[in-house]
Amino acid sequence: MSLSETPPPLQPVPPMAEPDEHPAAQPAHASERGIDPEMLETARIRLEFLYGEVAADWPGFIARPGQYEMMQACLLTFLSARSPDDKERPGSHLAQLEAGTGTGKTVAYCLAAIVAAEVLEKTVIVSTATVALQEQLFQKDLPRLAKIIPDLRYDILKGRARYVCESRLEGVINDDVHDHGLSGEFQDLFADSRRQAGSTPRDRDQAMRWFKGTAKKLNSGAWDGDIDSLAQQPEPDDWRQVQANAHACNGGQCEHFRNCAFFKARRQAASATLQVANHALVLATLQTDSSLIDAGNTLFVFDEAHHLPGIAGEQFSYRARLGTSSRLLVSLRTVALRHGKTLPASTRPDPVAFAQLITGCTDKLAVLERYWMEAGLVSADKTVYRFAQGRIPEALIPECQELATLIRAIASQVSSIAAALKEPDESQSPSQREEQSRAGVELGVYLSRLDTLDKLLSAWATHDRVPWAKWIEWAEGALGTAPDAWLCASPMTAAQVLSKNLWSQVSAAVCTSATLTACGSFDFFDRLSGMNRFPERRALVVASPFDYAIQGELRIAPMQHSPKSPGFSGELCDRLPGLLREHPHGQLVLFTSKRQMQACHAALPKDISDQVLVQGVRSRTELLKEHVRRVLAGERSIIFGLQSFGEGIDLPGELCEHVVIDKLPFTPPNSPVEEALAEWLSAQGRDPFTELSVPRAGMKLAQWAGRGVRTVTDRAVITVCDTRLVTMRYGKAILAGLPPFPVVRAV
Repeated sequence: MSLSETPPPLQPVPPMAEPDEHPAAQPAHASERGIDPEMLETARIRLEFLYGEVAADWPGFIARPGQYEMMQACLLTFLSARSPDDKERPGSHLAQLEAGTGTGKTVAYCLAAIVAAEVLEKTVIVSTATVALQEQLFQKDLPRLAKIIPDLRYDILKGRARYVCESRLEGVINDDVHDHGLSGEFQDLFADSRRQAGSTPRDRDQAMRWFKGTAKKLNSGAWDGDIDSLAQQPEPDDWRQVQANAHACNGGQCEHFRNCAFFKARRQAASATLQVANHALVLATLQTDSSLIDAGNTLFVFDEAHHLPGIAGEQFSYRARLGTSSRLLVSLRTVALRHGKTLPASTRPDPVAFAQLITGCTDKLAVLERYWMEAGLVSADKTVYRFAQGRIPEALIPECQELATLIRAIASQVSSIAAALKEPDESQSPSQREEQSRAGVELGVYLSRLDTLDKLLSAWATHDRVPWAKWIEWAEGALGTAPDAWLCASPMTAAQVLSKNLWSQVSAAVCTSATLTACGSFDFFDRLSGMNRFPERRALVVASPFDYAIQGELRIAPMQHSPKSPGFSGELCDRLPGLLREHPHGQLVLFTSKRQMQACHAALPKDISDQVLVQGVRSRTELLKEHVRRVLAGERSIIFGLQSFGEGIDLPGELCEHVVIDKLPFTPPNSPVEEALAEWLSAQGRDPFTELSVPRAGMKLAQWAGRGVRTVTDRAVITVCDTRLVTMRYGKAILAGLPPFPVVRAV
């Protein structure tokens, strides 16, 4: 629709019912119970006005019934907001809203949130799972809304680690990295990434040139201290030494506080009505006492919410290297006692008692080290060992309990030393005060490591009714050092932690995604997210604006072999060229394994092979750019991709007129957490395949099939080379969750 065209008429606002009028006849997502009628009327009038403004001024805007319905459901959810001290939370302040591509969900939830924020005088946080959507919101959608709503103030929230700490940067440049922060070995102590054995360490001179150049840019104002605004991303090792860290922060006592990149960004964001964040940041913040997010006075939108349970599981899990932890404690003993000597006798730790605490701790860690080595649980050939039902050996439980107690005692003393060092002392010279302050920062970094160790060992020592997954991973030693092991613990699902730390804390929250249901039901998301613990939660699947009966077709390729048959791969390689030749423009072929993708590509005849772009050969951005160039030039272009290309790819029109899916995307439990959950369900007499594998595959297949039709004018064919979709009982359940394409069994 051009701006000169008259926008389609808006749907009339349905007459307001009294809060308790005909409650049984009213769907949960439309319930007005508990909402002040006068406030609701005021909000709806304001929302209608803004929606009309957007309809008139938003480039290419088309008013859609589904968008309007979603917007109203969002508004009711937000106006059902709970106060921080409200213990009664039946769930009307929570909503699950599935809205497919083309619905215009961003406009719907943003307008509803903005109006609710005005009426309730609350802040709004829109949280996304991917950087791409976060950037789209901040750089494209919100600036458009701000032109229409001049009073709208918005900003972006990033984690502290995205900003440089000028004090730490200064310390590295002054060559006191070993006095000011942890060495590289300890920096990686709790990192989730594994370095390859024998990897070449960062050249110190080269690193120092980067540190000094970066400091020059920061001091001159050429750089704002945000890692994302650097033209070239730094080496991870370099950035870890200078990134901001909550435990290593002196706050207002720091000489750089006024110009601190992190605090400047926080002060700026604090005045914004609408803040754009990401799921990991929100969840990480709610685990701490941080004042960054006041959940009880904030309205949340979680876009791409189907990722929320997985990200939450990662955020609430703990891992640490065992041998390196012992060396960390030995190092801490030296550092803490050295800095403690500068304090008055009344606050100075007893060196003998403190040393005994450290020794007791390292002795207990040695017990765990001997256990995994003598038992031979993990090795270079068998890299993971998971404890069945989350039960570690009985003999290790008291060891872990005592370890956690010792670590808390050590942390208490270190915390006291750090706090004393951060206290300003006017009798000292400026250089002495700065040196003492930096010592407090250094101890703060150690404290963050101790906190993770405490939580990890406490989890290992506990066995709840629903146990945590607990396992050991092999860690190849660096050049010249002995092998190490990771101790790991994670909740099997994020349901409990999300229920306790998020849904029971937020003022109100809307979860939305194009694929929030699985097999036509919210049950899967309900269970994994913990929302099923709130009986009055709102749920709505918004009708798609696409006419799938006309715009597309779901074809079941006439395969003779099932994916479980050894002949399947060869048959797929033989049949694929014919399927691809039927379509002259852009196509997307999605594979469930890299091996199958490579086999099919190797078997293609040259004329088709030359038209294929394979994921991994070039960057995602370059691959998509080349694909668009070819299609616009009138050529056939085919993308071969894996699971990551089944989501977040937007190829409208001729850019993707055919999607081929090799087989149903079942993924066997391939992580200790998934294995533990399947094991636990089986022990309860439940079927992991039905409860986990089928809905997970259904949600994924819906995302993949959604790559075909992206606009109201698209035409696309979805070909699935897996006959189980129509021959197996679970196939019917999966079909129920796909876009309603006509299903054709090819002969």
